[in-house]
Amino acid sequence: MISQIQHKILYRSFQFLKASFVLLVKILASAVGFLVSAAITPENNDDSPDNLSRGVLNYRTGKLDDGTDPYGWYEED
Repeated sequence: MISQIQHKILYRSFQFLKASFVLLVKILASAVGFLVSAAITPENNDDSPDNLSRGVLNYRTGKLDDGTDPYGWYEED
């Protein structure tokens, strides 16, 4: 039979292992969340200020391009 001292030792050991496991899961979840957020790259925004000064507005696509789209609608000069 297990004595009262052995029971307390086992109980505290179990509590320690449980707390350690919970802490490890939380750290792992935080690390995965950080890595996922770092891996998501922003989409290429064609409306950025760098792109607004280059190209001709293609009214068919709504984007700036080099003006050579055979089906594009461009403003007449």
